[in-house]
Amino acid sequence: MDQGPKVASRRLAQAHRAILVLAATTAGAAALAGWSLLRGRGGADGALFDESVRRAALDELVARGSGVWDTFPDATVARVLQPNLKGRAFDTFTVDSNELGLRERPFELRKPDGVTRVVILGDSYVMGYGVAADERVGAHLERLLQAHAHGAKGPIECLHFGVMTWNVVAECAFLRRQLSLVRPDLVVQVAVRNDLEDNPGARGMGSLASFWPRWPERGDGLLFVEGPRIAFGTRENSWLHFALDGEGRARMEEGGRAIAELARKVEGVGGRYLLLDHCCGMLAESQRVYAAGLRAEQSLPLPTSISRDDRYRNSERDAHWNRAGHELAALYIYEAVRTRGLLPGRTLDEVPEAKEAAARLLPEAQEEIDRPPSLKKLFERHRIDPELRFDRIDDDATAQVTSSIVRGGFVSPYASLLLRCEGRRRLLVAGHGLGRGEIDGVHVTVSVDEATVGTLTIAADGRFATPFDLPDAIAARPFVAVRFQADDFCYAPPDLRHDIVFALERVALVER
Repeated sequence: MDQGPKVASRRLAQAHRAILVLAATTAGAAALAGWSLLRGRGGADGALFDESVRRAALDELVARGSGVWDTFPDATVARVLQPNLKGRAFDTFTVDSNELGLRERPFELRKPDGVTRVVILGDSYVMGYGVAADERVGAHLERLLQAHAHGAKGPIECLHFGVMTWNVVAECAFLRRQLSLVRPDLVVQVAVRNDLEDNPGARGMGSLASFWPRWPERGDGLLFVEGPRIAFGTRENSWLHFALDGEGRARMEEGGRAIAELARKVEGVGGRYLLLDHCCGMLAESQRVYAAGLRAEQSLPLPTSISRDDRYRNSERDAHWNRAGHELAALYIYEAVRTRGLLPGRTLDEVPEAKEAAARLLPEAQEEIDRPPSLKKLFERHRIDPELRFDRIDDDATAQVTSSIVRGGFVSPYASLLLRCEGRRRLLVAGHGLGRGEIDGVHVTVSVDEATVGTLTIAADGRFATPFDLPDAIAARPFVAVRFQADDFCYAPPDLRHDIVFALERVALVER
């Protein structure tokens, strides 16, 4: 008698019992915490330790769920896609994912012998925001290499390791910690201007969280894209992306160190590294910092004009590359790989379109680096003040908030804002407690750029207006970051999803 139906039925029942356990966690790696409790006790009929049942349970959880995000057991990386998505709606397009939580076809994690593997590393540009999977930069590059590469035999594959809103630190960590498995022959990392932002985690329902698990004490630190509109109901985005103050510079320098370390590690496993620098509007600074630990052949700047050209954008409001933008980037990368010998085992044909793209874009990018565009016009349209008052904050003022302050001036355990300085040598900070006894006496360290200038002690029901003196060297800077770092916090109603310490009323730099 055929036992197949009975076996299948038993497997399905096991999967359903496993789902009951997995449902207490997210669809992916967070479930491991629950599994460990069952080890050795036959929990859920031992189903969670049967790989086929575990996969069936995860697939069903994902199918029953919503959203696209899954937590990842590395606080720096924070989040990947849910595994094995099939046509899941995401904003204006749909995504599929593989079992690793990447928008990529299934592939062997341990690179097979004879395969030439190129990894395209980045954020939403690499994930392919707004375009089909086969329209992305790696798909175009793979077709170019398959048609025009000679020498070593074996398949060529270009894999997208990209997740929306990852920053360069998260990107580097994700690849660096699996390099000996992936063993890429070439890594092309795409850096963009908003890579200074925090990298959000995922909530249990598949949506984005409002904080980076690597720095939970920053609380509501996420101000990317729509952030100020969400935080204050206004229109302007944060100045953080321009690295005008110590906050922005410190974040960019951390990214530069991560890039340099990844490049060294890639070479350590026999591969090559290339940075495609798409930090539009600030190429001179990104090249100075992000490329500081790279050799000349490891950096490829992309001129800002591409981000402003409607031929290569998704729309007037969305600067992500459309299909033509991805194709142009692939041609540009191909020519750099060919002329710089970044795939030593392969000889690449000259492709006229790629050669023309490089001949046009590289000199333009170099001109932009040598003569960076002035921010004068931007400063004329949008002011940066030496004072912020949170009882009458407007669009320009919200842009000066670079981390973790929301409507009403509520401050998270870590927060920063940008002020115009230009010789002003005294900082005034005024605010009040929250009427919450659990944080009475909390200490808040106040810093200006890298210098600690003093401490606030928050009384639950008290008000404060405290002056701090600035060091001469910092007072001479045109812009500075004012930072607050608290040693405790409380949860905010109604849903306890926000961490707050005190309410800020006024922050000002003044003459003594």
